[in-house]
Amino acid sequence: MTEAIISGYDGTGRKSAGWWPSRYGAEDSAGTGNELTPERVLRALRIPVSGRVVELAQTVEPGIAVAEPRTWALHILSYAALAGSGFVPGEGTSDATAFDEQAELSFHVGCHVDGLGHVGIAGRFYNGTRYEDFYSPTGHRRFGMEGVRSWMTRGVCLDVAGLIEKEIIEEGFVIGPDHLDGACHRQGIDIGAGDVVLLHTGWGSLWSNDAKRYGANEPGLGWEGAHWLTARRVSAVGADNWALEVIPFERAEHALVVHQHLLAETGTYIIENLRTSELVREDRSEFLFAMSPLKIRGSTASMVSPVAVL
Repeated sequence: MTEAIISGYDGTGRKSAGWWPSRYGAEDSAGTGNELTPERVLRALRIPVSGRVVELAQTVEPGIAVAEPRTWALHILSYAALAGSGFVPGEGTSDATAFDEQAELSFHVGCHVDGLGHVGIAGRFYNGTRYEDFYSPTGHRRFGMEGVRSWMTRGVCLDVAGLIEKEIIEEGFVIGPDHLDGACHRQGIDIGAGDVVLLHTGWGSLWSNDAKRYGANEPGLGWEGAHWLTARRVSAVGADNWALEVIPFERAEHALVVHQHLLAETGTYIIENLRTSELVREDRSEFLFAMSPLKIRGSTASMVSPVAVL
């Protein structure tokens, strides 16, 4: 077993000893985006051998799991398509007709990446920044998704479900350093700086089949497992579940401590609601990972549709 490195934030909120500045400097706002270097991009571009693209996002549609009070709704606007209407109605025109839409949603619905302004510790966020120094009801003044870098880097999918010989890991299962080490050994892979690590638990198979169960408790990353990953300076961590970390939490009084360690303490981005099953079926542990967040100023997250290039 490789021991997790646990220091700094201890999971006790405001009672914890100081956990900032970050390893990227007291003024940094990019977090592990600093690990996405040109050299690592070029190295990752050498990974694909077939050029086949695997889509990693779940489909957003009516009936999916949405954590309240978040909402999702799509309305097709038909003002330019119904009979007698159009962009330029009237005799002698090209009779162009069209549909578009209006969406009402949280960016934390479906496959999305959490930004550094999403989860904090006792009112402090990445680099110890107080919320009152950047919060605005119309968009954060710091840590918005407009400043998040695009990912073109090495991706690794760790098949934790396969490691413990299950199709779907049960609710409350804690993924720790032993499982991460074991999956790496089983798959003949290692984890390096700048990597995006995706965890396969089998939970994603419930996305369209049992939304109620999918959106309740879940297997997920534990406290020590999170430290195992951040010690390796990964650029993002994702999973085929809705919250990445295990629920129920390892300790009831330590709610969302994995999010706190990743986002607030270490600036490590989180990707949720991934579809990892095809990577597991293809037995592809390593791939080129590509993802670009929407440039929405001040938002705490962005819906994304990442891909793996094999």
